[in-house]
Amino acid sequence: MLAECGAPTADDAEWADGIIFGTPTRFGNTSAELKAFIDSLGGLWFQGKLNGKASGAFTSTSGPHGGNETTVVSLFIPMAHLGFIIVPTGYTHEKVVQGHGTPYGASSVSGQTMTPPTPHDLEVAKHQGARVTQVAAALKAAR
Repeated sequence: MLAECGAPTADDAEWADGIIFGTPTRFGNTSAELKAFIDSLGGLWFQGKLNGKASGAFTSTSGPHGGNETTVVSLFIPMAHLGFIIVPTGYTHEKVVQGHGTPYGASSVSGQTMTPPTPHDLEVAKHQGARVTQVAAALKAAR
């Protein structure tokens, strides 16, 4: 069971060595809620406090052509503006090569019944988390 953590804050973004943004897809794009959070990071951007941190993105759609890839790639734009080093999933795991997730970031399709992610989807997501963590640790060590 997952613990409730509450909504993220700018303080969370500041102390984290890396961030993976997750959002449901809304018409092939990020949700308004995540966009509002990203927009709230302007103060940290101005101070350069996010520069050089690792970042990635993941999503879920209700349909197989609901915009998984466009949503993840659209998040790369504000990540670049904020100074993050973008860490895509790439074809670095056999499940991505087999068609689970995307080379840009993990994803799943929930269907109209809110089906949970498949074991393959979760395997890609865990791989993405490990990959961003590895890059974040290397970047922190280099600072």
